[in-house]
Amino acid sequence: MSYDKLIVIVCAITINIIDCKRNIYLCGPMHKCACENNTNTGMTMDCEGRGDLRLSEMCFDISSKGYASVVLRAGRNNLGNLKALDLKGCEKLTELYLNFNQISTIEQDTFHNFYQLFTLDISRNLLPVYSGNWNASFLPNTLKTLKLHGCQNIFLLNVSLPDFVDQKNLSSLTMDGYSNVSFNFSKITHVSFSGLNFQSYCNLSRIDNNTFSHLRSLQVLNISACGIISITARAFEHLHSLEVLDLSYTRQLGMKAFANITYGLQFSSISFLNESFVLNTFGIGIKVTVSDLCYFWNTTVKDLDISGNRIEIIETNALILVPQSLKTIRMDLNKFTFGPYLLQLGCMKNVQTMVGSFLNNAFNPIIYTAEQIKDFHTHTTDIGEISCPYCNGSFLKEMANSSKECLYFEPDFQNVYIDPQIPVSLENLIFNDCNFIYDLDIEFDFNPTDNSIRFMDFSGNVLQSFTGSYRHLPRIEILNMSRCSIRTIGVYSLNYTTLKVLRLSHNELGSQLADPNRSNIFGMLPSLQDLDLSTNGITILFTSTFEALVNLVHLDLSNNDIELFEIKINMLYNLLSLNVSVNSIHTLSTDIQHQLESNEKMNTTFLLDLQNNSLTYDCNNQEFLNWLLKRKHNMFGFENYKFVTSDNKVLNAKEFCDDIGNLASRCKSYTAVIVICCIALATFISLVTGGVIYKNRWELRYIMYMSKKRYFGYRRLPDYTVIENYKYDACISYSEDNIRFIRDEFLPRVETEHVSLCIHQRDFLAGNAISDNIIQAIDSSRKTVVILSNSFLKSKWCMYEFNMARMESIYSREDDVSLVIVMLEQMSHSAMPLEMVRWIQDNNFIEYTADQEGNVLFWDKLNSVIRSI
Repeated sequence: MSYDKLIVIVCAITINIIDCKRNIYLCGPMHKCACENNTNTGMTMDCEGRGDLRLSEMCFDISSKGYASVVLRAGRNNLGNLKALDLKGCEKLTELYLNFNQISTIEQDTFHNFYQLFTLDISRNLLPVYSGNWNASFLPNTLKTLKLHGCQNIFLLNVSLPDFVDQKNLSSLTMDGYSNVSFNFSKITHVSFSGLNFQSYCNLSRIDNNTFSHLRSLQVLNISACGIISITARAFEHLHSLEVLDLSYTRQLGMKAFANITYGLQFSSISFLNESFVLNTFGIGIKVTVSDLCYFWNTTVKDLDISGNRIEIIETNALILVPQSLKTIRMDLNKFTFGPYLLQLGCMKNVQTMVGSFLNNAFNPIIYTAEQIKDFHTHTTDIGEISCPYCNGSFLKEMANSSKECLYFEPDFQNVYIDPQIPVSLENLIFNDCNFIYDLDIEFDFNPTDNSIRFMDFSGNVLQSFTGSYRHLPRIEILNMSRCSIRTIGVYSLNYTTLKVLRLSHNELGSQLADPNRSNIFGMLPSLQDLDLSTNGITILFTSTFEALVNLVHLDLSNNDIELFEIKINMLYNLLSLNVSVNSIHTLSTDIQHQLESNEKMNTTFLLDLQNNSLTYDCNNQEFLNWLLKRKHNMFGFENYKFVTSDNKVLNAKEFCDDIGNLASRCKSYTAVIVICCIALATFISLVTGGVIYKNRWELRYIMYMSKKRYFGYRRLPDYTVIENYKYDACISYSEDNIRFIRDEFLPRVETEHVSLCIHQRDFLAGNAISDNIIQAIDSSRKTVVILSNSFLKSKWCMYEFNMARMESIYSREDDVSLVIVMLEQMSHSAMPLEMVRWIQDNNFIEYTADQEGNVLFWDKLNSVIRSI
């Protein structure tokens, strides 16, 4: 989302709602129209599609306002035939739109006294414009733009165009196109016969040398969707002033006519040539040959559109014939495959923009059922194939040698080992939604290294991994890789020091950004100002993720699942727009609040978008809520904010503003009550209950288990003998960290066929509670041996075993001390619990030593203790 320093006012233009932003107000008959003041003396009245308004009523209202110039839009009102009195009062009109009104006749004096009408649209009516009987002399001679399309009758056998000899200022004409008709409009500069206009008709099946020979002043010619099958080589030879030629959607023309078209354009001032969609949508791919581009090099085309032509490959050396004037080429919806021509892109050295969106697109055949079902491969003789002097190797080689970036390949070349060149002037490279499925995991150098690329758009492709290095983009400013299913970006892949805008929305970067070892992918973008990470499944952001982006102004993290938002923005001095809408955020830290306020003081107003979050409305969040209220003019879409109370009630922005003043008093009273109650309860529990329970906690636990066994049906573990015949000689209690000591030393030295030990990893029964296993192991063992270490003290279950064994020794074994402590490591008494210190002080313990002689004594003493009754 883009954030501008604007107050956006949204008002719909309907019968009773006014568009406030454009200063549109209700006007006209019965206030059914919408008016807008263009200048102090000019007005536009929009009465289109009102249905029951009369033209005379509109003109009466206009005359009463006294404006010096008026634009009237009165189309789609079913006005019927025009009479002179209908337009009385509209003499100040500069533009009049009467399209689609069922008009069949217009009286001769209808436009009498219209001295400043420049634009008239009477298209899509029932006027007999092409019958030969229609007299255009009633039109005012001030007209500059006239639209007559859609008034045709396609069943006319004899078509005759009207004479506009009296309209000396007429420069732009839109009308239907008929074949075998002479167009004698010598002064008109803009002509459109386009069949793309709604309800228009154009069928110029064959364009020959005489079709447009009288249009000597023509600058813009639109003959799109005119059913053209063939064009002769000199069809445009006489149009020396022609700047724009639109041949799009002539589905039967084909690319082979390109040579004939460009032959005539050599003698024109052509700037924009649109030859898109000149083939049917479905069919095999085509090849653009050298002969197709034979005369193209000698034209002045700056902007070329060849979209939708199923181009699959370009013949080697054909790109040498691209004119040096070409700045922009559009080639959407084609089917380009790999070929040597890709190594000759440097020949288009002055091209600044290349657009190739939706390449390899899969079309829906149902949509295109109205197209011709076959291609017309037969075409007029292509002059390039017969007599083109520019297709020979010597000429192409000479052309290629004029530029160091352009290569010429000999006809018999086999293998070429060169780095591909891009046009040295190329600034904009757009290949979005092209079904590219690549992993960008290689090292690649753009050539030439001092290229001009500033904008790259590869959005909508499948580029799951971007871990490679793509170097030498010294001027790159905008990179769009949205909707690419990217899951991984290399830490050093985004190494573009000049990059200002980075679009990474609708990817899958959430997992990587949640990994502390892989999240630092923006560390080499010091110039970045706009970062879009929306819709990436982000749940966690580390505080340092964006700290290197010191010039960041806009950050978009919307449509993720962020709950805790605590990124470190104290280095983001320029951050003024933060979009975290549609997340799970409950609050913002004071650090973020203060930094945004600080940035505002240094720059301009900051904008924060928290829409569609679950902002917590309770006492613990008062500081943030008060800041939010104070700064609500900085909150984008504040009227849509939602606040969730502790009892899950949702407040809207208005309810929040009304209630926030009462929150402080409620929190204060509750706090006092809670504090008093807590102090009283804590004092009582601490003095009466807490001390007793804590002091005797292990005795209580032991008594509970013994009572359970004796009085509540406690069942022994299977195979246990009576207590007097102990199953084990000793139960060994140890920490998991000491398992190697138990396995490698203790068991081999102590356990024999006459000495049975209980080891919890081996002898505890699966499925029983741990506490039950411990009690039964101690109860069925003659001795309990505690292997005391630092890790033992940290284990909850180890301490549980010690205390249960201590209780067993005290309460159940009478004078027999059944608890033996082995001091495996040296440790101070301060690290031990009080119960253990007291036990060690009152009873002997065995200290383990690694000394050879002492070690022998240790094991002898330990075996003696375990075997003793």
